[in-house]
Amino acid sequence: MKDISIKEKYEFYEDVFDNMPDALYVLDDKGNMIYVNYAMIKKFDIPRDELLRYNVFDMYDDGLIDYVISKNVYEQKKEVVMCQKIFNSHGKELMQMVSQMPILNDKGDIQYIIGVMRDMEELIGYYYDALNKYQTVKDIGSKRSDDNKLLVYNSPQMSDLIRILNNVAPTDANILVQGESGTGKEVLAEYIHQMSERRDKEMVRINCAAFPETLLESELFGYEKGSFTGALGSGKKGLIETADGSTLFLDEINSLPLALQGKILRTIETKMVQRIGSDRPKKIDFRLIAATNEDLSECIKKKTFRADLYYRLNVIPAIIPPLRDRPSDIEPLIEYFLNKYCKKYGKEKTFGPEAMNVLKNYSWPGNVRELKNFVERIVLISASSVYCIKSIPPKMLNGQLLSPSSSGNGGNSGCQFDIRMSLEENLNAFEKQIIESVVQQYGSGKSAAEVLRVNQSTISRKMAKYNISI
Repeated sequence: MKDISIKEKYEFYEDVFDNMPDALYVLDDKGNMIYVNYAMIKKFDIPRDELLRYNVFDMYDDGLIDYVISKNVYEQKKEVVMCQKIFNSHGKELMQMVSQMPILNDKGDIQYIIGVMRDMEELIGYYYDALNKYQTVKDIGSKRSDDNKLLVYNSPQMSDLIRILNNVAPTDANILVQGESGTGKEVLAEYIHQMSERRDKEMVRINCAAFPETLLESELFGYEKGSFTGALGSGKKGLIETADGSTLFLDEINSLPLALQGKILRTIETKMVQRIGSDRPKKIDFRLIAATNEDLSECIKKKTFRADLYYRLNVIPAIIPPLRDRPSDIEPLIEYFLNKYCKKYGKEKTFGPEAMNVLKNYSWPGNVRELKNFVERIVLISASSVYCIKSIPPKMLNGQLLSPSSSGNGGNSGCQFDIRMSLEENLNAFEKQIIESVVQQYGSGKSAAEVLRVNQSTISRKMAKYNISI
């Protein structure tokens, strides 16, 4: 065994401690700094030599810390954990969680104090990030199917986004969720709501693109009885009013008519809502989350969206990257939805390595929604006897089951229902075209059997039945 010199041991431990993410320091029995690691240097933005000249009481006098925690440790001779404000060389205030543990000599007196310092905001973010990932793993294991209370991700982009949102979710700050269609904006909004103090009440959702302008106004603001023809005799509470004490989620806010944008802006600013036909505004306590699949700054240029409303909504921007930009999320999402739909339809399926590789390299233009629908589709149509799905039919990835040609010459007329034929005759014609198309595309009955998830003998029998040749 190679002998290691004292110098080599010292250099080894110094490398280890300098690569720790937490700020680490050691004090002697008088409070003098005798060791600081690189994270500690970086946190205070003070050179190592200068930090090592400090006594913790001098650091307090110089305004670098707001409290001398080690004073408690010297008095109690036991570990102390508490919060502490520190101020770096530029005067920036940072809230830290500090743990200080004494090392006692043979007489029971303090010889050294080891201190560990961690940024509180970062710590909270890591806590919720880790909790969410634990819940994801736990829920996938138990095949949970409640999409709206679960985020599934593994990418650094989503981890960074969730860490930020975990910090702002407990506040009432307005959040604007931006992303392409199908990226999961409503799921993210539900997650923010569940992480807030308003989670005991159900989030109120409305899709601004789903209603004509006149109906949208009455849905949002409600109306008094007799306000207009067709109004309920008792009047109606609007969705903003329903969101009192909860979260209001306005999806596709880019579709909000200009005429309503000013009214929404005033409601957000005053937290007052006035029903149609009423002259008495009512105070409403709600938290707003809006979502858009368009760039609102471009909408402002086109004069289809008010700039003042945009700035009021965009207090905290939450931009969800498209799935093609976070490929490390694809496999955990596939596993999650596969477990969900296997449970729903009473099946047991898994993807083989080649099939998974195809799915991970697909661009998913429809994002998470397309992936979710694809997994449900393939669970439903794959033969019940197939456990491991080894290959993916090419046309399944763009939403088609198969588009068989009416002949093997490359035509694309497809198979359509013929009203002159019975259901059985139509089904036989469709089955013939599917098998014929796959056989011609893959060049063998064996390959066609694998693609269609049936036995080779079944394909041979069907080929003979329909007079299909390779």
